[in-house]
Amino acid sequence: MSEFETTRSVSTKMIAAIVIVIVGVSGVAFILLSQPSGPTGPVTLTVLTRHDVAIHNVYEAAYLQTDYAKANNITDIDWKTPDSSFWDDLIDLGQIDICWGGGPTVFDQLMIDGRLEPLDSPLMQETAARVPDELAGADMKRYNDQDQLMWMAAAISSFGFTVDHDFLDTHSLPTPTNWTDLADPIWGSLLPAIPTIGMGNAPDTTSNTRIYEIMTQSLGWDEGWINMARMAGSSNIYGGSVETQLSVRTGEVGVAMTIDFYGYQNERLNPDNEYILPADQTIINGDPIAIAANAPNLAHAENFVDWVLSVPGQLLWLDSSILRMPVLEETFWDPAAADAQDLYAAFNRTTTTTGIDFNDTLSLEINKAFILYWQSVFTEAQTELVQCWTEILAKYDGGIIDESELDYYAGLMGTPVSILDYSTSVLEKFTVEYARRINSDMTSNAEYSSAMRVRWTNAAKAQYLSVYDTVHALT
Repeated sequence: MSEFETTRSVSTKMIAAIVIVIVGVSGVAFILLSQPSGPTGPVTLTVLTRHDVAIHNVYEAAYLQTDYAKANNITDIDWKTPDSSFWDDLIDLGQIDICWGGGPTVFDQLMIDGRLEPLDSPLMQETAARVPDELAGADMKRYNDQDQLMWMAAAISSFGFTVDHDFLDTHSLPTPTNWTDLADPIWGSLLPAIPTIGMGNAPDTTSNTRIYEIMTQSLGWDEGWINMARMAGSSNIYGGSVETQLSVRTGEVGVAMTIDFYGYQNERLNPDNEYILPADQTIINGDPIAIAANAPNLAHAENFVDWVLSVPGQLLWLDSSILRMPVLEETFWDPAAADAQDLYAAFNRTTTTTGIDFNDTLSLEINKAFILYWQSVFTEAQTELVQCWTEILAKYDGGIIDESELDYYAGLMGTPVSILDYSTSVLEKFTVEYARRINSDMTSNAEYSSAMRVRWTNAAKAQYLSVYDTVHALT
């Protein structure tokens, strides 16, 4: 065989081998592409939430048993429950699939900041068609300025208080019907030994914050703060909504601020507890569910949202460990809801309630300033507040001042304080306009926020002590 022939033979063999490899690889590729896609490994959905562990447990167990979860190898749900101030960072990391629970204000801010995925797929539009546009005048869906659907309500909530009738009867206290009732002198009649009201520290509880906003929006800004000051003077202030709920369930106080589902839980756990929806002084909220921007498992996240907003998903709100109001009324028509007719009656009362005309936009615009001011003048200055309120009540009970004078001094005590702004050194009263103006700095500028809180607390203490001295001198 010549050298040329040998070389040609080798080349031919090499070419043939290459062709075989290419054909083989192409065949494998064709086979792989032709096969239906399936789960490539265990999938974990990540949910960013303010919901408590009872909801995690019930919903995770049920969802992982759905046909969709099994077919797509979804084996776990990772529930992340940080304070809402940390939500932005977690979403920006691209690790969050679903945002769920925490109230409209939190979700409206996420929407404005571009941290939610538009719910515009055919599946999400089909889901949205099941959800009412509003209930009791409250939006159950939110659209951005491009008219894209961004979140839907997965449940509804009302805001009121829970009373412990045993405590009220023991101390001869009346059953209140609204927020202004709770500012009456009788709620301070056991001071200083026994506080009668439980209130949650605003930065630690979105539901109690909503209650405080209801007061400032329904009663007027200054009158709302004065009403809260009178209440806070008769109160124990707790760290969050759970602690506040427990205070009335255990009979530590006679009445406590509660979102509706905590009230219903208390009623089942303590027969002396009763949840009260304040007459003409409440609102109905849709509690949102949404998909995070850059969700790593978008299709699975959409399925989860669709399932939560189906009757099987909505029925889980009626679980005895949860007791929340589903957004879909047809949930109560299912045979599985036969034992929840008390909640259906509450649902009908709630959805026919005439609430106040609540300004969600204003709530969003002033939220950070509002909650930090609340903490500064009530939580951080409560010793001085209770001392002042107790002295006013003592003079009233002793006949030294009459009711109109009590209201006058309580107004001096509770009217929003004025301080020198940390940045401008201009004297500023805490008005709604000022709260709106400084809200961004209170959110993003830690030095400014810290300094303002100290100044508000010092001003509040000085105001309470000044009123105390004036009233104490009366004879």
